[in-house]
Amino acid sequence: MRIAILIVGAIVYYIVWLMISKMIIKAFQMKRKLPITIGLLSLGTIPLFCVIDYIWRGIPFVEFIAYVGYIELGFFIYFLLSLGLIMLIKKIISAIKKAKWNLTSKSSILVASIMSIVICFWGILAAQIPEYTYHKMDIGLEEKLKVTVVSDIHYGATGSFLSLENMVKNINKTNPDLVLLVGDVFDNKTRNLDHSFFVNTMNKITSKYGTYAITGNHEFMQNNLEEIASFYEGTHIKLLLDEEVIINDAVRLLGRIDYRGGRKDLNDIVSDSDLPLIVLDHQPQFYRDAKELADLQISGHTHNGQIFPGEILIFFLNLIAFQSPSDGVHRYNDFTLAITRGYGTWGFPMRLTGPSQIMVFEL
Repeated sequence: MRIAILIVGAIVYYIVWLMISKMIIKAFQMKRKLPITIGLLSLGTIPLFCVIDYIWRGIPFVEFIAYVGYIELGFFIYFLLSLGLIMLIKKIISAIKKAKWNLTSKSSILVASIMSIVICFWGILAAQIPEYTYHKMDIGLEEKLKVTVVSDIHYGATGSFLSLENMVKNINKTNPDLVLLVGDVFDNKTRNLDHSFFVNTMNKITSKYGTYAITGNHEFMQNNLEEIASFYEGTHIKLLLDEEVIINDAVRLLGRIDYRGGRKDLNDIVSDSDLPLIVLDHQPQFYRDAKELADLQISGHTHNGQIFPGEILIFFLNLIAFQSPSDGVHRYNDFTLAITRGYGTWGFPMRLTGPSQIMVFEL
């Protein structure tokens, strides 16, 4: 099924690319149409390396070309959207003035290209400069607890311009009592990642009660549970694998294995205690499991779509398929579901549905 989808997608992609190529050749009145068309189609082949890299990770040449491919594909998407907007505006104006305009003129293509470049550049900046969002919540603690949350780091993902060092500095700026990493912390086969760099960098996170992490779906795409757990060896991070811990004798913290990795029922993990309960579950659509047991569930996974119009698609996907929200903080009587759009990127090295996010809770 997936192969069939890839084949159909590639065919549609090449048809659109061919139409755009012909439009460019016509608008700029280019001669030698055949070699130029072949050249443009060859240029359009670069993003296909993104698929190859996703299937066979760890090949440096493929990874490099895939980096270029993600940026090119981002440009192509926003070029089409920009050109469509320009054509719509021209169509409306020509209808009002009752005049004929060339909808796909040279100027339209140039303006659409500039718009796309600006949008992509803005998205790359938004992925590098995080937004801090602060949330106050009363869960019955006698002593205030500042919790800093980061999700979807995607360390090692092709197409990511992530600086792990800057992320750690940004986390430490919040002066947290507790740091939570809510899944998709890394995104590659562990043997392809620089383990010592990961250990040395992540051990610079400073907090009063330590750093806790859970698994996400992307760790399981390339690794088994044993390999995932071993990658955290040497760090000060406690990986919670369907287990509950007590923080400062005041609050319970329960970390679930991601749904993709297979896990226990929540009722089999949670303790019989009156202490407030925080559940970490990478994918937000399973929040009903925790709704009657916990005070707060923190999730990630969605990236809020990451690039426009992804947030619209992910909103309706979660709403229709799971009856679940896809971003932000949502309160249901005594229970709160918090979904961060994440810190890193996957695929496209840009964020256009909100910048990278560091959530800070004052409990």
